Amino acid sequence: MDYFIYKFNLSKKDQKRLLFLNNFFSKKITSTSFSEKNLNKILYFNGREALIDVIYFKIFKSNKVESKLIKLIKIFKEKDIPVLPLKADILMEKYQIPEGKELGIKLKAIEEIWTNNNFKISEKEVQKIVSN
Repeated sequence: MDYFIYKFNLSKKDQKRLLFLNNFFSKKITSTSFSEKNLNKILYFNGREALIDVIYFKIFKSNKVESKLIKLIKIFKEKDIPVLPLKADILMEKYQIPEGKELGIKLKAIEEIWTNNNFKISEKEVQKIVSN
């Protein structure tokens, strides 16, 4: 893959898309790889274009066209990209966390739990993370 990117003059955007597809399909593909929960994570972390690329490539590689994949394309073309409901300034004001590394670590932990819970997080979970 690296040689292909080196040999052909591709834009950085296209290089990033190809590397993402290569990384995704080089891992073991399981039944959960194309679950809506996992695809939502790809949408959030990598964007709509990367997600659609993954689904199209799966259709391209498969022997038959799965109607489930076609439905997923329609769903994710219209779906809004989730936005983390908490921002750094909210944590700084509400929980008196100083700006810096600690704030970043807590935000990352909140984001991880939020993405694993299908983009939902309760106030109780936030308080638990912040208090640790």
